[in-house]
Amino acid sequence: MSVRQIIGLLLALVGGWLFWGGASTVNILVNRGSSLSDALLQPPTSLLRLLATGLILIGGLAVLAGKGMGRWFALVGILLFSLLAGLMILAGADSVMWADEAVISGVLWLLFLGLVITKRS
Repeated sequence: MSVRQIIGLLLALVGGWLFWGGASTVNILVNRGSSLSDALLQPPTSLLRLLATGLILIGGLAVLAGKGMGRWFALVGILLFSLLAGLMILAGADSVMWADEAVISGVLWLLFLGLVITKRS
């Protein structure tokens, strides 16, 4: 297994874990009586999180499979996830709400940097 494939696996694992967390949150809100549209769009952080982490997951799996386009999916997902953290900060949310997203964004950027500087085999 090459370094790129290991990074792809890590991206897929982190993306899948984050996607599962976002989907679980939406599921809890719907089970408590909210409509699906309210759970996703009030505020739209759930929708943005699911979209971003889904792209990271797809990108990581594509990199793991050796597809060159995977890093672009991962990049778009990482940008959206970083945007999520930034919007939460700019909205004045308490640091407890956005600190995890900010730290995870940093980790995702480091993984993407690893993709950029390693050679394709």
